[in-house]
Amino acid sequence: MSKLERALAITLAVVAVIIMAGTAWGGMTGSRAKKLARAAVPIAIADSGVYDGLGRIRTRTADEKAAVVVVDLAFPYDSSDRQFREELQRKRTDLRTAAGSFFSARRADELRPEHEATVKAALRDTLNSLLSLGAIEELYFSEFRVMD
Repeated sequence: MSKLERALAITLAVVAVIIMAGTAWGGMTGSRAKKLARAAVPIAIADSGVYDGLGRIRTRTADEKAAVVVVDLAFPYDSSDRQFREELQRKRTDLRTAAGSFFSARRADELRPEHEATVKAALRDTLNSLLSLGAIEELYFSEFRVMD
């Protein structure tokens, strides 16, 4: 193997390692899910700010043969409201837990696409009950799957 071939092989190996490491990092940090959550919010609303800090929520339904629920949610908020933004950061864990509990208390048939508006309204009210400095007006799901 000549020096040129060896240098090309090493360069190719380094590029492959960088691509794999970047892909792994993106998967671990959920950056793709956050991007999809932000993209789910209409642009006119998103100008004020989008909170997608709850990440992907996975849980099981309350059915006897439980289904798996996977949801990525986001909501618009006034990003200039520093106090509300700080409250969202402070209560992130409580909001995630409440969302998980919300879905795990429902049956799979209650979470079908034809009930999406009702699910969003009920989840919004559940999350708002934990907030005191502001309120969530509308929820957007970039991913919402119920797998039997």
